[in-house]
Amino acid sequence: MKITFILPMYLSSPSGGFKVVYEYANRLQEKGHQVTVIHPRTEYPDNALIGRLKSLLWKYKIKLKDSPLVPWFRVHPGVRLWLVRDLREEFIPDADAIFATAVNTAVPVAGFGPSKGRKFYLVQSYETWQGSDDAVRASWHLPLHKIVVSKWLMRKAAELGVAGQTTYITLGLDLSQFKISTPVASRDSVQIGMLIHPLKIKGTSDGLEALKIVKERFPRLRAVCFGTEARGSEIPEWIEYHRKPRAEDLTRLYNSCSIFLHPSHEEGWGLPPAEAMACGCAVVAAANDGVYEFAEDGVNALLAPVRQPAALARKIISLLEDDSLRIRIAESGHRMIQKFSWDNAVTALENILKPS
Repeated sequence: MKITFILPMYLSSPSGGFKVVYEYANRLQEKGHQVTVIHPRTEYPDNALIGRLKSLLWKYKIKLKDSPLVPWFRVHPGVRLWLVRDLREEFIPDADAIFATAVNTAVPVAGFGPSKGRKFYLVQSYETWQGSDDAVRASWHLPLHKIVVSKWLMRKAAELGVAGQTTYITLGLDLSQFKISTPVASRDSVQIGMLIHPLKIKGTSDGLEALKIVKERFPRLRAVCFGTEARGSEIPEWIEYHRKPRAEDLTRLYNSCSIFLHPSHEEGWGLPPAEAMACGCAVVAAANDGVYEFAEDGVNALLAPVRQPAALARKIISLLEDDSLRIRIAESGHRMIQKFSWDNAVTALENILKPS
């Protein structure tokens, strides 16, 4: 089967949403399908000469700078990675199935002819941070079969009246990569990890405030953070920061921590805390909709209200004061997260792709 994924742009830095698409592409390719991933410079057609020249320069700069084309993720060599000027139909290969992957790719995909394949919409969040609520709602009502990654997004589909055109397939983790290499009980109990992200909805300022509160109570606290941007001035000097860690370095980072803090206000799913669970961290998270896909307060994670850094700090302190609680939460999270395999997700997706 020929399958096309339409990403909204090209990114040379890690992105959770893009990572999911590349994971699907790899695993579908391994199962014998021919997969193409499209990266447009813009979704809007630009026929002017200056637009064509900009596109040529854009492609040249990417190929000159980034080798391989996706430097932060190992893409299967059989997967075709295309850089295209825009999302006009002439730049899209014929296929059996085609996936929009964001609000701004859903409209072009909906307008393609039947030669581009059966039309799907991989929905990883309710993307109001990327556009207006009206635009997001309109994208859900396009004639595309929705694949949502979490139960709360399935509830959103029901709320919007499109549940009949929507299928729930939860995400998977690469459990061969994200695993325990440092025993949970032997870790430094005062080391904590966190993602630093420029989007306000990711709650970085809340996380840093929570860490500041905990540091005042536990001066020995060490924090190891990571992100895609250069270190910002908002990050205190005592916090260690890693920019664009490679996959194996990220696994080592998780394994060096006893606790992982996830302060995000909104998530479709929540890859970093799930990866941290798989690596044996006790997760403290803001109770956004996405984390409920795998987190249960007091059982395999500690959850605090969204946008309340003091509440996050109290949860962290409870783990620092009771190492047996920290170990119990970490081990429970590790056991539970094993059910989220990519094999299950890909098999479910293949079943949807089969002609009815």
